[in-house]
Amino acid sequence: MSVTEHEATEEINTQEPLDRQLLDREKPWTERHDHLLAHGYKLRPRHTPGWKASWNRIVPRDKHEDAIPMMSLMDARRVSDNTIVVMKIVPRDSQELKITEYLSSESLRQEAYNHSAILLDVLEDPLDAKQAIMVLPLLRSASEPQFASIGDCIDFVEQMLEGISFLHDHDIAHRDCFVENMMMDGRALYPKGWHPQEVQRAPSGRKISGSPKRKSVHGVKYYIIDFGISSLSKKMVTGIRGQKRAPELSETIPYDPFKVDIWLLGSCFEYMITEKYVNVDFLKPLLDVMTQEDPLARPTVKECIEQFNNIKAKVTPLTKAQRLHPLKAEWKLVRLVRDATYLVSEAIWAMKPREKALPSFRPTDKMTPILAVPADEVTNETQNLNPAAEVSETAKNSQTTGS
Repeated sequence: MSVTEHEATEEINTQEPLDRQLLDREKPWTERHDHLLAHGYKLRPRHTPGWKASWNRIVPRDKHEDAIPMMSLMDARRVSDNTIVVMKIVPRDSQELKITEYLSSESLRQEAYNHSAILLDVLEDPLDAKQAIMVLPLLRSASEPQFASIGDCIDFVEQMLEGISFLHDHDIAHRDCFVENMMMDGRALYPKGWHPQEVQRAPSGRKISGSPKRKSVHGVKYYIIDFGISSLSKKMVTGIRGQKRAPELSETIPYDPFKVDIWLLGSCFEYMITEKYVNVDFLKPLLDVMTQEDPLARPTVKECIEQFNNIKAKVTPLTKAQRLHPLKAEWKLVRLVRDATYLVSEAIWAMKPREKALPSFRPTDKMTPILAVPADEVTNETQNLNPAAEVSETAKNSQTTGS
């Protein structure tokens, strides 16, 4: 055997087993480690240069926090206040960064109806000058834990309608406001936190027992994330990207992105609520009109809110407090016992003093100015609209003829 062959064999023999190595998508983050630390963000031990897996054959890997890989977004801990954040790589000149910065401006992030996840910081990417690193709050899926009462569903629908209305008021169409982009601030439900990559585990990696109820903390705030395909100040667009495809989506024929938002939001409510529970049928008239195939037949978000408020006004406090009945059939006696038990717990929670509201997510004190998009640049786009510029004469003619 030659020296070269011997060295190659030795390298293979000393290489860590695959389950003790970083995933390919994690490796670039290890290269960013020192840059992030210099800006006040510390990655988990797993993503520290020179990391060696802490588990072995004696102690199972599921007992170790560093066995949990990055799923989609990188997580880090903000050194200044120990807050866990998530990081997302985007093109430096992307519409997503521009829109997120605009919605996170000091004046807009204080608005009660702004349900957009705010930008905490933005950093240069040391590996690619054309990219930026967005630092965002750690949130949980809006359905994790699942809704427990009719009131939970009403609160979710109301907040998401508010959030989309806020975006539309600022000439922003989300275009992907479906399940995976509906999140919530879970800090009140999980005061000790949760693991950023596996929400059913604690930050230590140990499994979290039990499923807290929203009523126990007097509700949560919901957020809309991911403006990757969102449009700003465009009355007509093309494209078919997104989690769920609205009927009118096309690569060639322009369509109204604001009407797409209505369809997607109605479909989201169906998927998360009316298709899973049987005692929320009072929402169906609203969802039916939101999900009509013809975009012109769909209401605006303001009209949706008006119809929702009329529905909500007819729902009594006792109805709101009722446990959700799953689509899967329950024995009558079982349902009665579960309903009674839940109502008692609701009464107990209602009598508890309301906890002090959690502080809003706070941007990093010294946000990197080099990438900041001037607010007036975005404001100008929202004020100087020219819908005719968004649609060619051919496209306008095709709309007129209904094609």
